[in-house]
Amino acid sequence: MVRRTGAKGQRRIEEILDAAEEILVEVGYGGLSMRGVADRLGLRLSHVQYYFGGPDALLEAIFDRSLTRSIEAFEHRPKREGIEAMVAFVLEDQLSTSYCRLFFELWALAARDMKANAVLARYYARYQSYVESMVASEYPQAKPAQLKRCAVILMSLFEGLSLFRGVEGRIAVSRRELDKDIVKAVRAILAQS
Repeated sequence: MVRRTGAKGQRRIEEILDAAEEILVEVGYGGLSMRGVADRLGLRLSHVQYYFGGPDALLEAIFDRSLTRSIEAFEHRPKREGIEAMVAFVLEDQLSTSYCRLFFELWALAARDMKANAVLARYYARYQSYVESMVASEYPQAKPAQLKRCAVILMSLFEGLSLFRGVEGRIAVSRRELDKDIVKAVRAILAQS
């Protein structure tokens, strides 16, 4: 659990999370440690532990912050209505190599670590809820069960795409053409729901 703090403490938490995320992206989970984060910031280990009781709380905070930032960025984007805006936003987000590497690490870790799997499950529950709300705004007549199924299908499409779009050279087709096809696919999925 992350300790609640004032403005100065919140800045320190952000610094710790930035350093931890950099380590996770650079060398992977195997290289992430509370001590490594403290060393990178020139802090004592106890200082990092004050804010994050242990590595599980740190890992969870990294991914919670990532999703929160994505949602905030989407909500504060230049207003374009419709599901295409959501799709365009997700596709643009995937072009960040560090963002994709962060998730590659979590996916690999979640396959063998129950605590990481729990972090991932909480992340996807929030993500699914958000996608459901976006679909509901486009299709207000949809029933809750339809929204859930549609959100899971869309999330699967987006997450699968990140394996190819997030790392340059993994796809042998034009990104622009692929992005247009993805929007068409999303429209077709929504039409079937």
